[in-house]
Amino acid sequence: MQTRSRVRQARHGQTAGRRGSHLSFNLCGVIVLVFLMLSLIGSRTVFNKRFVMHEVTSSAMESDLLDQVQAGLSQYGISSKLLTKDDTDQIVRTVVNQAFAGQELNLDLSRVTDRLAGQANSQLAQFGVSSSLLPSGATGAVNESINAAVNSRINTPQVKQAINNLQLARTVNTAVLGISSVLFALLLIWAAIRRHLLQSCSWISTIALLISGGLVMAVKGLIPQLVNAEYSSLAVQFAADFQSAALTWLAVLAVIAVILWGIRLLGAGLSSRW
Repeated sequence: MQTRSRVRQARHGQTAGRRGSHLSFNLCGVIVLVFLMLSLIGSRTVFNKRFVMHEVTSSAMESDLLDQVQAGLSQYGISSKLLTKDDTDQIVRTVVNQAFAGQELNLDLSRVTDRLAGQANSQLAQFGVSSSLLPSGATGAVNESINAAVNSRINTPQVKQAINNLQLARTVNTAVLGISSVLFALLLIWAAIRRHLLQSCSWISTIALLISGGLVMAVKGLIPQLVNAEYSSLAVQFAADFQSAALTWLAVLAVIAVILWGIRLLGAGLSSRW
């Protein structure tokens, strides 16, 4: 027969074993959830085309881009006044779309040159000169020359390297998001089978929330330091908007953590009454 001390020792060993396994499980869960949260935030901010387009159009970087375009146009005596708001929006959309597609920047300014040709034709008409006197194909040749001049100015080695880095970072972030999502789902299933889903998820969500929040604040502080001084205003704005978007997703995780702890405390209170 087993003595009472041996029975207590066996039960104590089983309890300690469960705590150890739960601790390891919770640690893995925290790591996976932190990666999941950071990659999710990244996919909605830094690697989100709409987010980046909004940041560019609402910052001084848009004017810097247009300065490069206007410098190319000025080589042919084209005034910057020919660039309308629609032209500006189209240029920004084209640059962002091509950058996210990993393509070399290739702007088509035929709308501007066609507008210039229209003005030239109207001026010639005032002097009784028909536009048909112009050599055929001259407009197309001018368009190609202007597009080549502008695109050569904006396709600097730094821009090409930035596009390559963006593609690599997006690929890594997508892979991390997919892998962490699958792993976290498997962890939830395992915890449900082992009957410690509520207990583990409450701790995992709380600790992951604290770690993710700290990392978001660290990234927010690093963004202005990683950008050239000439784009400091964009970096400050980008960091603030990044933090705002990240806090939205962290708030969702915080609500989930509160709900899980509320269910645990409510269940503990009801069991103590019985």
